[in-house]
Amino acid sequence: MSIPRVIDSSCNRLSEALRVMEDLARFILDDRELAAALKEMRHACRSWDARFPSGWLIAHRDAGNDVGTATSTTSEQSRSGPLDIAVAAGNRAAEALRSIEECVKTIDADLAAECEATRYRLYDLDARLRRRLSPRQRRQWAVCLLLTESACRRDWLTTASEAVRGGVDCIQLREKDLPDRVLLDRTRRLMDMAHQHGCSVIVNDRVDVALAAEADGVHLGQDDMALADARRCVGNDLLIGISTHGADEADAAVLAGADYCGVGPMFLGNTRPELEPAGPGRLIEFLERHPGTPHLAIGGVTPEGARVLGAAGCRGIAACESICGSEDPAGIVEMLRESMQANVEAGGSPA
Repeated sequence: MSIPRVIDSSCNRLSEALRVMEDLARFILDDRELAAALKEMRHACRSWDARFPSGWLIAHRDAGNDVGTATSTTSEQSRSGPLDIAVAAGNRAAEALRSIEECVKTIDADLAAECEATRYRLYDLDARLRRRLSPRQRRQWAVCLLLTESACRRDWLTTASEAVRGGVDCIQLREKDLPDRVLLDRTRRLMDMAHQHGCSVIVNDRVDVALAAEADGVHLGQDDMALADARRCVGNDLLIGISTHGADEADAAVLAGADYCGVGPMFLGNTRPELEPAGPGRLIEFLERHPGTPHLAIGGVTPEGARVLGAAGCRGIAACESICGSEDPAGIVEMLRESMQANVEAGGSPA
């Protein structure tokens, strides 16, 4: 039995895997912070050699007689891209850490505890790397809450929580006058709640806040930063939605690569009273021109309006006043979803 041989081999695998992860963060993502964290972990793990007698590990190294060197699986010989490389490296690093941890329990309990703590930190870094490398997943939400504190009858977080309980699958945070730190804190608090239920969180206008909070996306108006400039800032990390008020704006947004479009205004509302309601006809036009693009019909949407939109083929709506202004946000959301489902009988597509 050669415990030091197992430790030596696992330490080498760990260092190599961490280096692969570090290089992906450094050269693929240009993520200085993540690359530095992985480098720091790699060097810290390398320093464990000093916890053993000098030359003890290398004296037990015997790669020539390693029965595992000639054994490999088909999946080991191919990688589909950076994400696949990261997944393999992350798994390899975690497995190596677990092997080291178990073996050093026979030698150094303190080092075993350090290995365990390192393994949990690795899980976080691994998840972060995978998330950064993952292509953004466009979603067709059914009901999006446009959350503005001034429109809420109840506390803003209670309103959001109740809306999620009722079936909201996306929340767009719309607060134009909050100080930056307050807005960032609110975004994070909202994400902590919403993500437990699979609900996306989108930040209105503020690319910087959405990035800092690691939100799911950012929503831009026609007068905000151009989509191409926003994409240069966020890469593939965030979804980008665009408000559109007609065929030309919708065509331009889709051509520029919008992940979803706000389509409106459908009905008269107090959020943007200066905009003339276009009605379901605008949505029908959008669906004819861009049937595969996720959308949110917006503007004065109530349960009654949602039924009309559903019959027109709408797959997603966004609402502010009807949800925020209610004493029962969950109940209103349920009504909105049920109204959307009525389009099945009307010949539309299910929400």
